[in-house]
Amino acid sequence: MLSSLTDKVRELLSSAKTDTIIVTIGNPLRNDDGAGPYIAQSCPTVIDAGEKLENIIEEIIAKHPEKVIMIDAANFGGQIGEARVIPIEKVAETTLTTHMFPIPAIARIIETDSKAKVYFIGIQGQSFELGEGLSSEVKQTCDKIIKEINNA
Repeated sequence: MLSSLTDKVRELLSSAKTDTIIVTIGNPLRNDDGAGPYIAQSCPTVIDAGEKLENIIEEIIAKHPEKVIMIDAANFGGQIGEARVIPIEKVAETTLTTHMFPIPAIARIIETDSKAKVYFIGIQGQSFELGEGLSSEVKQTCDKIIKEINNA
């Protein structure tokens, strides 16, 4: 079975130090789209943006991070529960969230105004329909991500 976390994901999360901000995105009322908020609940250093990433841009910029890691459920055609680092320019094609401002546009604002490098980790979901609870594969991946973040 394929590991749910690629080497790139592990490397990125393990390098998350005090100059890194991790932001999760998602809606816990849409099954696997709740992956981000689930991760944030177990990681005190993570900022949960919910569905309103645009509302925390100023907070991120004010902290002058060197690196920003965004984590969200995505549909990139991978195995359910698979987590990948997705190039920011490809995020609009894979994310399922509906923001007033697209994630790539927000990433560009953060990069321009804070000089931080922005990364995106997508978790392949199974269901994004209305309902609560993560699929078992997505939950297992989230638990691995939580462990990586808390051990960094």
